[in-house]
Amino acid sequence: MDARILRVADDRFAVPVESTAQGQALAAEFAKLDGCIDAVGAIACVEVRFDAAAMSTARFRASIRDVLSGFSGAEIGRGLVHEIPVEYGGAAGPDLDGVCAALGITVEEFIDRHTGGECIVAMLGFTPGFAYLDGMDAGLAVPRRNVPRSDVPAGSVGIAGPRTGIYSLQGPGGWRIVGRTSRQLFDPAAPDPFLFAPGDRVRFVAVNR
Repeated sequence: MDARILRVADDRFAVPVESTAQGQALAAEFAKLDGCIDAVGAIACVEVRFDAAAMSTARFRASIRDVLSGFSGAEIGRGLVHEIPVEYGGAAGPDLDGVCAALGITVEEFIDRHTGGECIVAMLGFTPGFAYLDGMDAGLAVPRRNVPRSDVPAGSVGIAGPRTGIYSLQGPGGWRIVGRTSRQLFDPAAPDPFLFAPGDRVRFVAVNR
């Protein structure tokens, strides 16, 4: 593991990681440190924010170094498991036929492979609640669209490179849209506005079979 500790602001550090699971595990350990305000694991790093008014930068850096020196690499718990219903193709997935043609597979094979495994929520971002998911079948990877769409419906399920993702809000986007879910990923009026949290697991279920 790359154990560099990068100062990214007066009150925060970033620590590169090798995997999403490792990032989630380290974030859980950093969150226990004295002076830690927040620790968030993402795809390539963990960002740690600390109380700079109560603790010196050098002291908190040393605390991070201690965690890294004793870190075993074990994963944390698997998080919640969400079954996400998806309507594939047609108006809900306008890029599906083109994706299948590029991959040389049938629509049925694509759906079997996209629903056949379990993905992990690597991070939320881009818009509130947009879910970046790791663990998709590597053989389904396709590049982003050359020209992004100006309007992608909320709930759209897309692919960009090795990841699949779900749009939480209506808006522009360049991922290749293969389907759409009726589940609401972001509800600002709810006590917890986000359906997913980093580390949660997602299983896609085809509803148009």
